[in-house]
Amino acid sequence: MPRTLLFTIASLLVMTSDARTGEPRPVDFRTDVIAALSRGGCNQGACHGSPMGKNGFRLSLRGFEPDVDIHSLTRGEMGRRIDRARPENSLFLLKAIGSVPHQGGVRFKVDEPAYQVLKRWVAEGCRDSGATPIDKLEVSPETLRLPSDNPRQQLTVRVHFKSGEVRDVTDLAVFSVNTAGAATVSAGGLVEFQRSGDASILVRYLDQIRSARLQYVRTDPNFVFKAPTPANVIDRHVFAKQKELQLNPAPLAADEVFLRRVYLDTIGVIPTADEARTFLDSKDADKRAKLIDQLLQRDEYAYFWAMKWADVLRGSPTTISERGVHSFHRYLVRTIAEDRPMDQFARELLTGLGNTLNKPAANFYRISRTPEDSAEAFAQLFLGVRVQCAKCHNHPFESITQTDYYGLSAYFVQIQFKGAKFGLDEEIVYLQPGREMQHPTTRKKQEPIAFGVPAGLLMPDEDRREKLADWLTRADNRYFAPSLVNRVWYHLLGRGIVEPVDDFRDTNPPSNPELLDALAKDFAKNGYRLKPLMRSILNSRTYQLASVGAPKQSEHAADADRYFTRSGVRMLAAEQILDAISAATGVPETFKGYPAGTRALELAEGGVNHPFLQAFSKPVRDVSCECAREDDPSLPQMLHLLNNKGMLGKVKSPESRANAAVKSGKPNAALVEQIYLGTLSRRPTAGEVAIAIRHINSHPDRAQGLQDLQLALFNLGEFLLRH
Repeated sequence: MPRTLLFTIASLLVMTSDARTGEPRPVDFRTDVIAALSRGGCNQGACHGSPMGKNGFRLSLRGFEPDVDIHSLTRGEMGRRIDRARPENSLFLLKAIGSVPHQGGVRFKVDEPAYQVLKRWVAEGCRDSGATPIDKLEVSPETLRLPSDNPRQQLTVRVHFKSGEVRDVTDLAVFSVNTAGAATVSAGGLVEFQRSGDASILVRYLDQIRSARLQYVRTDPNFVFKAPTPANVIDRHVFAKQKELQLNPAPLAADEVFLRRVYLDTIGVIPTADEARTFLDSKDADKRAKLIDQLLQRDEYAYFWAMKWADVLRGSPTTISERGVHSFHRYLVRTIAEDRPMDQFARELLTGLGNTLNKPAANFYRISRTPEDSAEAFAQLFLGVRVQCAKCHNHPFESITQTDYYGLSAYFVQIQFKGAKFGLDEEIVYLQPGREMQHPTTRKKQEPIAFGVPAGLLMPDEDRREKLADWLTRADNRYFAPSLVNRVWYHLLGRGIVEPVDDFRDTNPPSNPELLDALAKDFAKNGYRLKPLMRSILNSRTYQLASVGAPKQSEHAADADRYFTRSGVRMLAAEQILDAISAATGVPETFKGYPAGTRALELAEGGVNHPFLQAFSKPVRDVSCECAREDDPSLPQMLHLLNNKGMLGKVKSPESRANAAVKSGKPNAALVEQIYLGTLSRRPTAGEVAIAIRHINSHPDRAQGLQDLQLALFNLGEFLLRH
């Protein structure tokens, strides 16, 4: 008899029999029937679990409201869905197996355990025995590295009830793969790898969610690991993971590539021609580390990273007011410039009160105006957790419940405002004791709770947000330090160790847990300060890898980009492109209401009324998500680069660097080198020099030839992309 059939029969016997008598155990509606409906996908949001149901039949989403489900099955439509005399003729079963036309298609086969559970439940009288409290869900194996000659593994799922009973529910659990590409999982929990890599398998039974993490590597006897010498602990963890998965990293980036990259990633601007020449000509073996230290001390560093925080904190005139957004921006710049500990920064935002012009941290609540908005923003910004789904129902992919959502919201329910209704630029944020959060399902007062950790005893006039800040910044908080170092890693390498960067959950594990843990511990050890963290990342060989030139990987190798085998290529931000054009031409951009010489990355607000920035997707700052910036090129952007009046004016301006270069009287080759250094941060090749000189000589006006050259460079992918 085939092994899979034996497994199915054995698990069905365990699931449906009484251990003491050997007699079949009565089917339990809340633990068996609801699970079977989930297994068939009947109660998912796209089917009968939608708020209005489908074709007159409604089930609660993923079985979270069993009372709704048993009423719909047994009493809905005058009870026509159930046939107690002939259970197999029950309408909901006939539709599920395709005997009666069903828009959702065939959901079960008659010989599978889930169908048999449903049929037996009808035969036994459609009983509801009430709630059976669950203690925990167990998945086996929870972690495992599969042998090279066997890329398959069967998962087993058991549920432990508080009564002490243990059941095998493998045939009633729902399985899905959370790491696409490496592996698949069958409806019965059989995991099969198509290539080397890690796979996270999400397992759901009723409202219980667990995950199993499996790894498979198809051994290549000819594989030889080659990597640069590690510079620090980051490289040791990254290269160890690559070696484990038989991946070879790219070589180190050339000096000119590193130079432009580290400028753009650290301070948001490109180096001047003189800065580029000095670095490229230096013979100092430590010149990269010394440059990193210099950049972290520059004013542009504070403005650039303040811009990133303002994006996700949603600082804009729409949310804060015209004066308020400038006050808030100055506060962010000071915080970054002083390298203030991020735990202090988080506490200031969370506990902010007072006049928002004088107490800019209080603008956190001017932006997130309701307890629910505050809870969502807090979780996404400082925990890297998206709790929005739990507002209406328990989280579909994580053990985050409505109680978690409203328990977090309860910390913010006493926040109130005054002043805005009179059209003032500032608002007063204050506390109103006595206000409480009501749980929408139980209709009872919801106590403050942070992911299972209650606030504890609260005095009537106590600011409960202080206790939330205490919990957030505790050394054992599993979210705070990892989520912040992951966010910084994302900005420097283009991809998070946890991806997406604000989606931390057990069922979305990091690609390199050891790396994330080491970074988080070092971040905490250095007082939650950003500069030591950035210095470590920037000095790592991992950050300094080239974006091209990685060895060809085996056809069975893991996803190379997921494990940082090369530098990611991405488009510059709108502000960076505009500032780079201004820097290369020497003609600054002007912004209404700002002093001359202001860079685009220094603007306080989002949603600036500026055609170039709008075309290149400067965010209006209406979401707390890094995804607000679009990084795919578009036709309007290309047209701006070719025909934008402002950009052409900079190139042709009498004050431009091209015109100044011509007036210097230097030979054409020197002028071409100057343009390349100031625009692309590198010297031109001999072939590029020859082409450029030939074009310049074809013009009676040398300045016009140089202008053409610079405009051509602005339209290169090398200029628009960060390599």
